[in-house]
Amino acid sequence: MIEKVKITAVKTNTANPRIIKDSKFKKLKTSLKDFPQMLKLRPIVVDENNIILGGNMRFKACQELNFKEVYIVKAEDLTAAQKEEFIIKDNVGFGEWDWDILGNEWDINKLEEWGLDGFPFDAIEEKEEHNKLQDIFIVPPFSILDTKQGYWLDRKKYWKNLIGDNGETRENLISDFYGTSILDPVLAEISNRWFGIDNGNTFDCFAGDSVFGYVSDALGNKFTGIELRQEQADLNNERLKGSKSKYICDDGVNVLKHIPAASQDLLFSCPPYYDLEVYSELENDASNQNNYKDFLKIINKAFTGAIKCLKEDRFAVIVVGDIRDEKGFYYGFVDDVKNIFLQNGLQVYNEMIIAESLGTLPQRVGRYMNNRKIGKCHQNILVFYKGNPKNIKNNYKKLDFTNLDESTNI
Repeated sequence: MIEKVKITAVKTNTANPRIIKDSKFKKLKTSLKDFPQMLKLRPIVVDENNIILGGNMRFKACQELNFKEVYIVKAEDLTAAQKEEFIIKDNVGFGEWDWDILGNEWDINKLEEWGLDGFPFDAIEEKEEHNKLQDIFIVPPFSILDTKQGYWLDRKKYWKNLIGDNGETRENLISDFYGTSILDPVLAEISNRWFGIDNGNTFDCFAGDSVFGYVSDALGNKFTGIELRQEQADLNNERLKGSKSKYICDDGVNVLKHIPAASQDLLFSCPPYYDLEVYSELENDASNQNNYKDFLKIINKAFTGAIKCLKEDRFAVIVVGDIRDEKGFYYGFVDDVKNIFLQNGLQVYNEMIIAESLGTLPQRVGRYMNNRKIGKCHQNILVFYKGNPKNIKNNYKKLDFTNLDESTNI
């Protein structure tokens, strides 16, 4: 039963091991002053001699605030051992905070004022900085690009509604992707924005779907894509009808026949991953080669030509992932692509990982693990630079996309 008694009737427990540091004690006093009803809701627990078992610091705060009365509840008939146990257990927190709920649904400043101990306020500040980066750069420019984040998914939905490319021309492909592989439009956007030139010339010697061309054109660039399959090139051009961008049906190794040397401001490409996804039965299709060596020859020739199309002091962004041979070992395709560019005088300037949605991977990975194969859910983004990196600051403006056109989101 809760009683209201004179504060002088209550005795401090000098054996209580719980203390509150000065800053926290100050917050406790402020809390009791602003919300005195809390004392009745959480009365001080005393024994039969009015010695405090629980609430020592609240009592001390009441004394310093010159409160005349306090609320108590008596815990009588406890043994000495039980009293000791109560003192400790009363100060132990068995539960834990859900920091996500606190961070998203509560006023952070209030939590700190109320003396919440252990809250990762630095994480909140980090989240705020994260949001600022998102506003400035579309997505935070870290080496891990997380496509499962809300800001990424919202942006992706926006672009997909505009483009309307659902991989119609790839529905009958022989594929180990367990689903049609379509370039992520947000990756296309940040590649253009971060590494391209305003109103520049962009191109791809392994064009594939219409995503990059559409996004690049929408951002004000003139895009040229080389695509081997006629039906894909026709569909892409239909989506870009009336624009200055275009897709040319030809082999990527012939890129220099269609694009003048040193004329382009950004090379973006996601080449075939050997036989992981076979695009056609054409003999010159890189995905339709009998062995990895012949496949790599096509990749090498196409990229060597593409590099010549690129202007000096410009970037190349290549999306690539490794693939396994018939024994289950990786070929080392990522390193092979790096070597192709290195042989042509371009070094890796940035390397990112794009973490993708799991899709049906959780259903398949158990089977993979029978052979101790880890489920792969990422691709590598290799950013090469052609020229002298000292010129980047002069040739590329400072990025800030906080004031995008609200009507177009571009």
